[in-house]
Amino acid sequence: MVLKDKILIRLNATRNVNSFHDIDPVHAAIGCAGCHGGNSNVDAADDTTAFRMAHDGMLRDPSAIGENGCSGGSCHQGIVDLNATSIHSNLWGEKSHVARRNGYETFEECPAEIQDGFTKDCASCHTTCGQCHISRPNAAGGGFLEQRVGYSHKFIKTPDEANVCTACHGSRVGDDWNANQERVPGNVPDVHNDYGYSCFDCHTENLHGDGASDAEYTSRYEVTDLPQCVDCHQIDHDDNAYHQAHWPNADISDGVDLSCYACHSQQYNNCNTCHAGTWKSEYESDNSGEYRVYPQFKLGKNPYYMQAGHPHANSDWVAVRHIPVSPDAFRAWGVDIMPDYDVIETWKFASPHNIQRWTARTLVNEAWAESNDQPYTANNCNDNCHMHGNVGALLPRQLDLYLINENMESDITGDDLSDEIPANIKVSLGRADLGYWDVGSYCFACHEHED
Repeated sequence: MVLKDKILIRLNATRNVNSFHDIDPVHAAIGCAGCHGGNSNVDAADDTTAFRMAHDGMLRDPSAIGENGCSGGSCHQGIVDLNATSIHSNLWGEKSHVARRNGYETFEECPAEIQDGFTKDCASCHTTCGQCHISRPNAAGGGFLEQRVGYSHKFIKTPDEANVCTACHGSRVGDDWNANQERVPGNVPDVHNDYGYSCFDCHTENLHGDGASDAEYTSRYEVTDLPQCVDCHQIDHDDNAYHQAHWPNADISDGVDLSCYACHSQQYNNCNTCHAGTWKSEYESDNSGEYRVYPQFKLGKNPYYMQAGHPHANSDWVAVRHIPVSPDAFRAWGVDIMPDYDVIETWKFASPHNIQRWTARTLVNEAWAESNDQPYTANNCNDNCHMHGNVGALLPRQLDLYLINENMESDITGDDLSDEIPANIKVSLGRADLGYWDVGSYCFACHEHED
């Protein structure tokens, strides 16, 4: 057997890095075998034999098995126990949706074929302790977070944003946050990014989870203590007429409630037709394949508006993102067509991480961006977002902003998604090719028609 060198811990005597102790003295006290197993002290006739004996029984990622790794020796038992039931490790929201679309109340009721397929194709992208605090997640390519001498294999208490957070949450968060021009051309980075904020300035919830109750989550938005815009911006309610009319407070008496993202987001990634197990081979950069990724911004109705206990029940109108689930998404698992595919919408509430004060909806007058005075009035604040003004003109002005049924019959990539219309009946405004009084007309989304 020919052994090839692979640098796992970079040592350099000229920089006083002579052992693991010089890199991480706390964990060095445990020793390599204390975490990874194997044998620390071996007696062999040659280096090759010694190498094999030392690595016998070694675990590449001991944190994947808590009792042999991070919780061993009473090190981090409490954190490991929390993480074992966390949404980060279990994808409770995705499991719930997979179950419901396939006609089951819980994921545990799903047949073995679905559970095994989920473990292989969906759960594989989620991480262990070590893949956040020592290395990049395997799904993001792996490798130590730091390759500099004196830093490799260093335990990092706060995970690195670029190599961990947005390495996993790339398409939905990283592309927005950093304005990836290949995916969202023309966007600019989130204003909070520009001001030097990191993920952890807003996300102060316990990312290791809160315990066994996490298993009750049916959506990531149910996680305890998720950040909300009003945590910092409550005082902005009275800033202008637009805020006063549309502040999301589940109180229609003071105006129609819009989510903050409805006004302050830029375009964001949407996806079509992800087939579990085969999606990578079905993607073409020009969106000619079955799996498609494209930037778009859409407003839709919130089917959970004023629904007690729902995490975003305060907003009647919300930014919506198309998710890539299709009726035959799990055909590789033996599910030709999901029996209850349309029980959950496919244009879902979106919380894009690309916030700007001035967007195509809020910047009614270009001069406002350079002024301290923005004279919003009832006659001008709707110019860039309403279908028509307050003067009774019925010609649609901003129809492209809104999700209508025609968007699903032929979407922005030319894809026919008409089989999704029933799933989105409470999100889509309806049809634009019908008259004002016709049932199903998009006019009904705003106007209550008299009999």
